[in-house]
Amino acid sequence: MQARCAVNKCIRKTLLEEPQRFLSYNNGLTATAAEVEIVRTSDGQYGIKRLRDFQIVNGGQTTASLFHCARKDKADLSSVLVQLKLSLVKDMTRIDDIVARISQFANSQNKVNVADFSANDPFHRRIESLSRTLWAPAKEGSQRQTRWFYERARGQYADDRARAGTSAKIREFELINPRSQMFTKTDLAKFENTWMQKPQWVSKGAQKNFAAFTLELSKKGAYEPDEQYFQWLIAKALLFRRAEKLVHAQEYGGYRANIVTYTLALISHATSQRLSLIDIWRTQEVPSTLEKLIVDASERVQKVITAPPGGRNITEWCKSDACWDAVRAIELTLSAGLSLITQTRDVGGTRKQDLSSPDESESKLVDQAAAIASATWFELSKWAKDTHNLAPWQRSLAYSLGMLSGQGRRPSVKQARQGLLALEAARNLGFRPTVVDSD
Repeated sequence: MQARCAVNKCIRKTLLEEPQRFLSYNNGLTATAAEVEIVRTSDGQYGIKRLRDFQIVNGGQTTASLFHCARKDKADLSSVLVQLKLSLVKDMTRIDDIVARISQFANSQNKVNVADFSANDPFHRRIESLSRTLWAPAKEGSQRQTRWFYERARGQYADDRARAGTSAKIREFELINPRSQMFTKTDLAKFENTWMQKPQWVSKGAQKNFAAFTLELSKKGAYEPDEQYFQWLIAKALLFRRAEKLVHAQEYGGYRANIVTYTLALISHATSQRLSLIDIWRTQEVPSTLEKLIVDASERVQKVITAPPGGRNITEWCKSDACWDAVRAIELTLSAGLSLITQTRDVGGTRKQDLSSPDESESKLVDQAAAIASATWFELSKWAKDTHNLAPWQRSLAYSLGMLSGQGRRPSVKQARQGLLALEAARNLGFRPTVVDSD
């Protein structure tokens, strides 16, 4: 009941800054009484004169906040109005049971989550529209096409299923929209932030991760997903859900959610986000070569995240940037059979199919990093190892950038940004490459 919790902070803020709007913002009180005496005032209005056995059964936070603001903050509450739902319990033999039930039900309504407030965002409306119109390819051995049902608002799947009407139509709905292919806004944020190599955000939980995703989405401006974006999104969903099963089968004994997001983020990093998502979409399956990589990578990831430095709490360790730095330093061996794309993403115009596609300023960073000779990156990696400068993951990144440059491939935005920062830090420490860069 103290003012430190988020709800009470908001109540106090309204009372101090916008008291006249308290009625609009606050849910008010739920109370019971055994007897109510109503009187008519001199101005012709009706009011409550007396209550017997008055009990507030929901609204303790509101009551306490009003009391503390008046007593401690000396707030002027003269313009504050509080709504009250009052139930008159006339059967005194049942008052204890009725009051207990009113209290229970008034305090157990569905919680409104952070994700619920974004349901009407144009981005989520567009994803919903695509999910209702775009057919997923039939899996091998099946002739039936299905859809991936996006639940923009909680309960949509159950509502649409019930709305189908007859038993036959409900079965048809379930065949077209399998429950296993239903995903929510927090699922979407989990898939995307894992792919964008933010496993420490995903590890903070569904609501905090969604809030972080929403903030990043807002930086993209008026982003309108198209069919290709949706196909890539579903590929990430297939990848994530298959990884969950593969990791579960390894019987690591806990922290499956953390292992999954960190494993896939590491693979995203090691492949420069060049896994062929469109191939996964077309087959609606994760290829066996990628499954093997997931299992192999998860074994190494599990060892890192379950052995935090200084005996730290594992759950809190997984939420930290330091944990991701440690996992990112793992060097994966990519199989020759792994399906990778070689073409660069289209970044022209205002439409981008992927949230990780670079904007104009990010494209310049990629161009700058790509212009640096592969020999320079290799020299940087060796210099950092010999001198014990830079972090292990930075040395590994420099080597990876050298490999990409030697193969004529462009780095991701994140690789380019971090690589350039590492190179600048090394130059400030006296590093001088022997190869003249093309920039």
